[in-house]
Amino acid sequence: MAKHAVAYGGGALFVRARRLLAASLGIMLGAGVVSVIAMPAQAYEQRDVGKSGWAYTDSHLPDQSFVNPSGDAPIGAWADAGGNKHKSRSYFTFDISRFRGAVIHKADLVIAERSAADCASAQPVELWRTDPIKATTSWESTPRHRELLGTVQAGGAATCPGYLVWDIMPALQKLANQDEQTLTIEIRVPHGYEGKLSHGRKLRPFPVIHSVANHAPTVEQIGLEFPSWSCGSKENPQPVGPRYYSLMLRGADADSNDSNFNGQFAAWPVGHEDQRSERFGSSYGRTLAKVGWDMSQYPHGTVVAWTARAYDGHDYSTWAEPCYVKVDGQPPAAPVVASAKYPNDGQPHGGTGVPGTFTFTANGSPDVVGYYWGRFGETYNYIPAPAPGADVTLEYTPTSFVEYLSVRSVDSASNSSEVTEYRFYVKSTAPAVRVTVGGVGLPSQLAISTNVEGVTEFGYKIGDGDEVRVPASADGTAEVPVVFTQPGSIKLQVRSYAGTELVGAHTEDVSVRDTPFVESADFAFPDHDGVVDRPGSFTFRPGRAGVVAYEYAFLYEDMQRIEAGADGTAVLRWTPTEPNWYVLNVRSISADGTVSEIEQYQFNVIDTKPTVYSSTYYEYGAWGGVGIPGEFNFDTAMPDVDVYLYRLNDGPEQIADPEYSWAQVTLAPDRSGSNTLTVRTRFLDGSFSPTRTYTFEVSDAPVVTSSDYPENDAAGQPGQPGRFTFNPGRSDVMEYRYVLEYSGEEQVVAAGTDGKATIEITPTHPGYTLLTVTSRAADGTVSAERRYYFRVRDPRVNVISAYDEYIPRGGIGAIGRFGVYTEIGEVTTFEYQLNGGAWQSVPKTPDALVTDISVTMDRNGANVFSVRGRTAAGEYTPQTDYPFLVGTAPLVSSSTYPANQWAGGVGVPGEFTFTQGSPGVVEFEYTVDDGQPVMVAANAAGVATASYTPTSASSHTMVVRGRTADGAWTDTTNYYFLVNFS
Repeated sequence: MAKHAVAYGGGALFVRARRLLAASLGIMLGAGVVSVIAMPAQAYEQRDVGKSGWAYTDSHLPDQSFVNPSGDAPIGAWADAGGNKHKSRSYFTFDISRFRGAVIHKADLVIAERSAADCASAQPVELWRTDPIKATTSWESTPRHRELLGTVQAGGAATCPGYLVWDIMPALQKLANQDEQTLTIEIRVPHGYEGKLSHGRKLRPFPVIHSVANHAPTVEQIGLEFPSWSCGSKENPQPVGPRYYSLMLRGADADSNDSNFNGQFAAWPVGHEDQRSERFGSSYGRTLAKVGWDMSQYPHGTVVAWTARAYDGHDYSTWAEPCYVKVDGQPPAAPVVASAKYPNDGQPHGGTGVPGTFTFTANGSPDVVGYYWGRFGETYNYIPAPAPGADVTLEYTPTSFVEYLSVRSVDSASNSSEVTEYRFYVKSTAPAVRVTVGGVGLPSQLAISTNVEGVTEFGYKIGDGDEVRVPASADGTAEVPVVFTQPGSIKLQVRSYAGTELVGAHTEDVSVRDTPFVESADFAFPDHDGVVDRPGSFTFRPGRAGVVAYEYAFLYEDMQRIEAGADGTAVLRWTPTEPNWYVLNVRSISADGTVSEIEQYQFNVIDTKPTVYSSTYYEYGAWGGVGIPGEFNFDTAMPDVDVYLYRLNDGPEQIADPEYSWAQVTLAPDRSGSNTLTVRTRFLDGSFSPTRTYTFEVSDAPVVTSSDYPENDAAGQPGQPGRFTFNPGRSDVMEYRYVLEYSGEEQVVAAGTDGKATIEITPTHPGYTLLTVTSRAADGTVSAERRYYFRVRDPRVNVISAYDEYIPRGGIGAIGRFGVYTEIGEVTTFEYQLNGGAWQSVPKTPDALVTDISVTMDRNGANVFSVRGRTAAGEYTPQTDYPFLVGTAPLVSSSTYPANQWAGGVGVPGEFTFTQGSPGVVEFEYTVDDGQPVMVAANAAGVATASYTPTSASSHTMVVRGRTADGAWTDTTNYYFLVNFS
């Protein structure tokens, strides 16, 4: 293969060249082309930079310039059509301003050959950096050489004509760092070969710099997350406590497609750079990174320097100027709390609602900067100290008999002291207030009282208004008329005074609404229900001043207006026509057009008629059939029920005795079509309710009965005939037509003189079966369809087991359990065999669906469990063959630690016996829980014994497998046992 040179500082290092294709490079060899390809999910860009100009020189025309000519770029010796010999060199200029400030990860200069005089031998081609091309550039006036960038070997083992590639990354990076705008290169044949025609070449004049570059991120700010962006100096470090702090870095990246921004953080005790620790943080968006740093790793008083640099996944910024913190590992002492008004001496002082002053003292801690306080263990309010270690005062108004003030102090490192709990007692002196709200702008009343002796007056304050004083009577009460001028939640403050001294205070929020008041003696749930057809009335009273009318509606009906009288009231008279739960919406209209909020008045209306309901014969649609009984329920909301009197069609009236107010009767209609049931209530005073008429439709479909195969029940079995009787649903039936579900053929049978017909059906399939029957009259009228479902019992014996024909289980000697059951209730015994062996029998387990059968496995691989049922009369069900697979797992047993049982104890050794589950086992491997495997040899019968002593109580799992002489492993057995705690 050809070689090419990579130049570092002017020296040449030869490396093996690689064959490059334009497609693999992702470049476009065209004049003046810059192709920028954003690398997916990366912060750098791939750039293909084409030439901005070019020239070549010709020794045959030494003073002539060839700048930006057409045609190819010649290098080395060549002959023209007249046989004249020429020597040429080619020059190319590139605009590299885009690399300014970038980190260049890769830069290859690539140019394609058009032709070569000799492709068979490898020939050197040099690449030089030169001064820029001039308009006068010629053979005699060439650009000055600055450095050799490399030499490649063209031809030979390399594709020829092919591509020439030089690595120019070091040179390009140096120029980018120097803020150079252009790069000019010369491509030539080395001096010793330049005059040989065999070394001449023609190049396509479209070189490309194939580059990968990135802009390194920059750091704009570093600091702690709390206090926000704090960055202490070496002389004045930021105090921190012995806990985790978030170190933060905010940066920037000139690459808009950067998505991997992060920060690398470093910290060390000042003066101990050898203890420097570095770690990456986590990214929070495109410009922010954080890391948690444990300051408790540094001793109290240590000054720690820390810094950070940004990283975009490829390049780092410079390290930022360090920030400094000082570790304060000593929290302040718990503060002292004191109050002259409310001392903590166990006695009640002051009064409810009477403010007191509380002093918080630093208790000798000079660096306390503030105090957090709250009630009953909460410390969520902050008071800053006026100076480090200074006291603060708090004015606090207690509202309960027992009060706890919880206070803690904090220092400049945010270290908290222990919480001081200041418990004190408060005299119960708050006045009691009962507020009667009359509405907005209407008279309301405050009923104020106190049990504290010596109270001379009360003061009350509504909202932001001024306090109004009123005298207290001798019994400590006052009735105060007030007017609330606005709706809403109004703050009411009431204080009691003994002379000028505040004795107690009470504050509450009063809900003031302008909704009208609705009253009714006739419709007053739950005390008095309305009654259908019984008239009643509602009285509307104003909830604000100036009401001239009301608008009302029952639930979703449209609003209707009723005028108010001079006193602002109105009476609505109303007679309900339907029983229901009602909502009456009412609002008032004032003279100025103000519309109040809506008052919703809810009440119940009951019916004097009884209600009738049936889940067999609904009021809509045709149901049931002639002679099919149905349940009918009677109920009423009226009190004092004696009995219900009911009549079906034109039959006699009958009596039903209720339980409480509810009664149920069963009736079988004797005709199809419309039927009428009338019901009325007789009350204890002998009066009767109006009659309720319940009309329902009875289907004229035939009614099917069978004692052999009852409807919706299981009976018989395939091959066992059954009789079915068709009863007429109308009086003129001449014949019946019926279809058995799986036969699909319609059959016809004539009706007898009584309109009935009986047929015999022999089912051929087990499971649910549908018999569809219609009747026809002499005039051809077809009745409704009767769908009669019955279930034919399955005579087979069903088998359920953990063993199946897909996954091998257990091994030889394992006990397999098989559950068997059948729908044939006459079966008393199950007979079974394993793999065609002798038949054995077990009695059917009484009062149980499944009978369990246990068998011992005698072979590996495919097995068959066969079972059949036998009745007391000696009749057999069909035989069921159940295939399954038996594995090769060994059998594990222990008398000390039986499977799935609590036994033994910690330190109590137990013996475990392993028996081969397939022939030829010579040793066993066992593992307990996550322990190491242990091997134990088997005797000639394939049996081994292992001893294990538990070291912990609770559950354990022993995993055992066997190995044969040829090294094959058997299936594994998981043996689960439980070790007693004592």
